Amino acid sequence: MRVLFLDCNSGISGDMTVGALCDLGVKPSTLEWELSKLDLGDFHMHFERKQRKGIEGVKFSIHEGAVHSHVQDAPPPAHQHGPDCDHGHTEHKHGQECDHGHAEHKHEDHGHSHSHGASHRQIRALIDSSDLSPFVKKHALSIFSRIAVAEGKIHGQPPEDVEFHEVGNLDSIADIVCACVGMEALSVDRILASPLVDGHGFMTCQHGTLPVPAPATLEILKGIPLGQTDEPHELITPTGAAIIAEFAASFARMPQLKIEKIGYGIGTRELTSRPNVLRAILGELVES
Repeated sequence: MRVLFLDCNSGISGDMTVGALCDLGVKPSTLEWELSKLDLGDFHMHFERKQRKGIEGVKFSIHEGAVHSHVQDAPPPAHQHGPDCDHGHTEHKHGQECDHGHAEHKHEDHGHSHSHGASHRQIRALIDSSDLSPFVKKHALSIFSRIAVAEGKIHGQPPEDVEFHEVGNLDSIADIVCACVGMEALSVDRILASPLVDGHGFMTCQHGTLPVPAPATLEILKGIPLGQTDEPHELITPTGAAIIAEFAASFARMPQLKIEKIGYGIGTRELTSRPNVLRAILGELVES
């Protein structure tokens, strides 16, 4: 049985998930092609090799605007811990670690550069009317639904009436759709995850001061074991929570695997106690 194990010891966000899948071998040109099936206007994708505490991986970001050069398939990185990760633009990122599902989250080092959003109805229509594969449609719609249900409960609204702000932005739509495309491209039999941990403390947003984990993250992860670390930052974003809740069959230590490939998705913030990376391990399950 071919297994993808997601090691979430530094949390998980949408962009880190996409970066880790790319580092495992999902081609950025594939992600760009699939994302172009949605009517999102002009955009360009960035795939940078970066390090966190000496661990190198892929930092994914996407920006609005005309594509000034196409995503090109490049040779694999020299360190070769991950496979054929082809890289597109290697330009700046607008400084975000996390793609937030919560309607008003805007952190000074997390906030996306896009202020507009979309409603849950608009996003469903956008995906439903696209030429994305049935697998990608099914899981992308389910991920958005998980976030809408959580937001609806927090704000006292029916899920279908939820107006997304952060999660309706180009970045977050791209994170979710590209994560689904990457999962399909890997074609594994099962996806597993480590126990989840978030940071602690408080974060400031347009609603005021909210505790970490974020309210939407907690709602999405109901029924899933969750702990906290000493890091005074949000480590699990609502979008990351919805992705892992959608795909992971269990949350426990890594089983015995015959390891095939390892990939790392890079987060923006430098953490104190750990490298800010999402580690993705691909391998064959060893039957006991």
